[in-house]
Amino acid sequence: MIRHTYIILSLFTLIFLSCGEKQTEPTEEKHDDNFIELTQEQFQKNELTLGKPEKMTFSEEFEVMGVVDVPPRNRSTVTSYFDGYVSQTDLLVGDSVKKGDLLVRLKNPDYIKMQQNYVEARSNLDYLKSEFERKKTLFQDQVIAQKVFQDTRNQYLKARAQLAAAEELIKLTNFNPQDIAEGNFTSEITLRSPIRGKVSKLNVTQGKFIGKSEMIMEILDVDHIHLELDVFEKDLMKIQKGDSLKFEVPEIANERYSAYVSLIGAEINENRKVRIHAHPLDREDNFTVGMFVNAYFEADRKKHVALPESAFTEVDETTYILELIEQTDNTYRFRKVEVKSTPSQHGFKPILNPADINTNSKYLTKGVFDLITTGGGGHHH
Repeated sequence: MIRHTYIILSLFTLIFLSCGEKQTEPTEEKHDDNFIELTQEQFQKNELTLGKPEKMTFSEEFEVMGVVDVPPRNRSTVTSYFDGYVSQTDLLVGDSVKKGDLLVRLKNPDYIKMQQNYVEARSNLDYLKSEFERKKTLFQDQVIAQKVFQDTRNQYLKARAQLAAAEELIKLTNFNPQDIAEGNFTSEITLRSPIRGKVSKLNVTQGKFIGKSEMIMEILDVDHIHLELDVFEKDLMKIQKGDSLKFEVPEIANERYSAYVSLIGAEINENRKVRIHAHPLDREDNFTVGMFVNAYFEADRKKHVALPESAFTEVDETTYILELIEQTDNTYRFRKVEVKSTPSQHGFKPILNPADINTNSKYLTKGVFDLITTGGGGHHH
């Protein structure tokens, strides 16, 4: 500690000696390194500034990791109920589509067979229906036996079921049953967009064989983008639905965007985290589903007496500020005051021991480090 005092005194002896007219300055102050005296010239030359402490709100900030995502209902995976070869596709990843837009056409001769089966089932039912009506009358008139009537009835019910099944298949292909009944067959099926959005994944090329249920493409409704955040169990009590937060998307820039908590998950996962959904307030087209985000929540808001970050300096793990205790026409006299503080927020640091300082005094708000420490370097004797 004696060595530090000696270095600090040496530095200030040099500062005072370098000022020419100050060589006859009384030296008793220099033996007490709790005080620092400067001339008006030194004050201006070093562009030092003074300021008073002010009350400011500080909060504990904690960081949460997450990703940009969309709700399940705004994410649609496009598949086909039937195998087929891609005969038409014009879309690329990033393309926008409206609900009902043509996405892809698939071709397969089997589709013709499906339509034939439908027409045959329809015609078979027409025949069996009239046969059933005829036999029903004959049975009621006791012209035919009950067994004959029941056989006809069973065949009719079976044909009705077959037509219903064939019709359901036709609906799954998006064919128009009326067109098919008139003999307008086609070997192509068209798949249309179930939602409005952007193509996010694509698994098709011209002529490619697509198996049934195989992912053809994925469409995301990016108007409903949100943040999926994983919050540690210990931090969960600090967050409520509707709370605001800031977030950064490192892939874009370090700019901070605003969001609010829309939903808090009900279960804790195996990493002792809870899933939280947050909605961005900024509509940013640069946000892409899957991007990582860093979100920042504020908790435990408290008011503290504060000074700009530049008013504080640390020597031997002790934090100091400089209080102006005397000012004449030509000199500024400062006293070192030990303070407790925490990391800065918005360029200010709180003073956690306000009883130890005079809140009406002025304090050096710029240039403190150079005065208290041996920041000049090379001034050792």
